[in-house]
Amino acid sequence: METFATLDPTWANTIVAALAIIGLQLAWRGLRGGANGERALLLRRTDMLSRIEGFRLTVFGLVLLGVAAAIAWQVQWLLLLALGIGFVEILESSTLIAVWRRGVRG
Repeated sequence: METFATLDPTWANTIVAALAIIGLQLAWRGLRGGANGERALLLRRTDMLSRIEGFRLTVFGLVLLGVAAAIAWQVQWLLLLALGIGFVEILESSTLIAVWRRGVRG
């Protein structure tokens, strides 16, 4: 089964560029945080919940970069790997964030 055979090359380049730009922005925001430094994985003076949220943003950005690379190189296994690992890591971190928030409130 050839996943990328039906993709028009002009649209493929546009899709790759858009996914790569959005992925880089999300990964950077996850590492460095937003305008106020919230949700930052790398900042020193941040709480653990913000670090986990930053990790989730970083992973989502890396998933988009992996999908962009899979489309650009037409490699089906890279697409499956990026989506599979990304799904598991985002699910785990989202569950941890939900449990953490419930524990903080209750």
